[in-house]
Amino acid sequence: MNQENKSSFSWLLVIFTLLLKNTATFSLNAYVTVTYYNETSNYTTTEACECGVYGLASPVANAMGVVGIPKNNNYQACDFNTEFTNTKKPWIALIERGNCSYSEKIQTAGRRNADAVVIYNAPETGNQRIQMGNFGK
Repeated sequence: MNQENKSSFSWLLVIFTLLLKNTATFSLNAYVTVTYYNETSNYTTTEACECGVYGLASPVANAMGVVGIPKNNNYQACDFNTEFTNTKKPWIALIERGNCSYSEKIQTAGRRNADAVVIYNAPETGNQRIQMGNFGK
């Protein structure tokens, strides 16, 4: 490798390292709006919050649909064959965090053609927001 090629390779390596570092520290908050029918008060309720964060490799886009949760009462959707309560398009998979990787959860919902996936903390684990490193692994 001649000196000119070595120099170009070094610059590419430095640029790639800086881009990777900036991407890894980049965080984008997600705004969530939930509308549901409240049977107790007999009216429709809408709640909104800036209470989520997009994963590092997640597309930043709007999603809308009816929520589907895992049918088998294992809300973590770690079983390859997990089925959901709703899969009528458009729909959003609502999955509890824990016991397998974020990527596995997303792939499970993807096999059922979910339009989006929301991964939430179990009530006893608090509300700490953690950015997912879902890179398809």
